[in-house]
Formats: sequence, structure tokens, C-alpha cells
Amino acid sequence: MYKIRIITDSGCDIPVKEKLHNVDILGFYITANGVSYEERKDITNKEYYKILEHCDQIPATAHITMMRYGERYESLMHQGYTDVIVVTINAGGSATYDAAIMAKDLFYNENPDCKMNITVVDSNTYSIAYGWPIMQADKMIDDGRSPKQIIDHLKSEFSRIEILVSAYTLKFIKKSGRISAAAAFAGELLGLKPVITLSHGSTKLVGKARGDKMLIPTIIQQFKSRTNDTKHYIIGYTDEEYGKELYSACEKEFGVPPMLAVELGSAVATNAGNHSVGIVYYTGE
Repeated sequence: MYKIRIITDSGCDIPVKEKLHNVDILGFYITANGVSYEERKDITNKEYYKILEHCDQIPATAHITMMRYGERYESLMHQGYTDVIVVTINAGGSATYDAAIMAKDLFYNENPDCKMNITVVDSNTYSIAYGWPIMQADKMIDDGRSPKQIIDHLKSEFSRIEILVSAYTLKFIKKSGRISAAAAFAGELLGLKPVITLSHGSTKLVGKARGDKMLIPTIIQQFKSRTNDTKHYIIGYTDEEYGKELYSACEKEFGVPPMLAVELGSAVATNAGNHSVGIVYYTGE
């Protein structure tokens, strides 16, 4: 009989109010204005947005360390778990995946007789784009599904999920390098807002909106052009008012509300800024 646990990081942006039975969320450490915080423990998303509003430099985020993973593996072994599934933020944007792998190798070297299986999965994405599949996987564990079924489901979800994101101010996108500083500066001069996809571990500039009023219509237009499924989607935001505006526009356009509306955490907010919005969706039916 299986006893399964999922470990992930706070970049998943699973809402704090969600009651997960089989998931551990390790918080990223953030340093802003010389002060360090553990996400989900020491600081809320809204408090972080206020910090972004006033900071001059992009805050530093530290990956989940090998030591923290190793301690968690040891704890789960002593609790009798048969299988541990680790899901990480995109390996291309964080050393978290590598830390989980190194901790796994060290764990087995130190516990050669341990039968607990550890599988590390790179989500290749950010935010609720991997948080949502983890929420599904949590229910699958409750339903008695096997580790292989859960891992296969997660990989399938990650292979077809995509994010569209943009920002009303370009300060953080410009500094983060998600698009070139020159492109961001030209956008400011012309009143253009970039629309970016986060997909399969990479980012791409796919559109530009002229002015604030056209930002949400442009995101919706891009969404419709990139999927055949406009009924299953999630919105994310770092500004509640813009989030409400996107929610209403999507519900009106597609006839159904989003499955979830979530605050974007530090992993996305640090790069997109505190006035950003996005849609998470499936690229196929």
C-alpha cells in the first residue's frame, strides 16, 4: 500500500486557504531592502507588493537548498512514506530543481537500505501553472491513485500548460531581463505594454498593447489565439483592482468564470512587478 507525499516550493502560488492533505510547501527566502523573509510564513503577497512599490532594486530570491530538501526526506522516511514526489519551479529560472536532485542523491548515499522512492519533477513553469496540477495530484492521492499515475498526470499537465502575463508598469520586467531593456524602454516611450508567454521553461514576447486600456483586451485576444479551450483557465494578479477587471472581462468574453483567481507570489511578482496580470490555460483541448 502506498503512502505518498508531494513536496513543492512556494513559487506554486497555491492559495493559502486551500486545504491540502498530502503536500508540503517549502517557502522561498526573499531579501528586500536588506530584510529577509520566508514566503508564506513571514510575509503575505499583498505585503510583498507594497515592498515592490517602494524598492529601488529587484529583491533577491534564494532557491530551496539541498539541506532543506534533505531534512524533509529524512523526516518523511521516518514517518513511513513509500513515495515522495518533488515538484519544482522551472529549473531554467531557479537552482531549486538541482538542489532537490542533489539532496536525493545524498539521501540515498546516507540511507542505502531505504526503500522510499523519491521522484523529482521539473514543472518547466511558474506560479499556479504548476500549483493547479499539484492541487489535482493531492486529490489523486486521497483517491488512492498510484505514484506512477500521479507523476504521469503531472508531466502531462506541465507539457500543455502556458501562462500569458503582462504588466501595467515596466519597471520590473525591464530590470528582470524577461524582455530586453531596449524593448521595454521603447515600450515606455510609445505607451506599449508587452504581453509575454511563459511556456516549456522559456519566455517569449508575443504581443504589445497600446496603453493601459488595451492591455486586458490584448491578453484575451492572445489567449483565444493560443488555445482551443477557453473554458478552463485561471487568472493571476499582483494588483487586486486589475485582477477584478481581468476576471470580469474573461467571464464576459468566455461565458464562464476562471477556475481560480490567485495572487501571484514572489517568483513571478519579482520579475513582472506589482501591477501585473496573467492567464494560465491549456494550449490544447
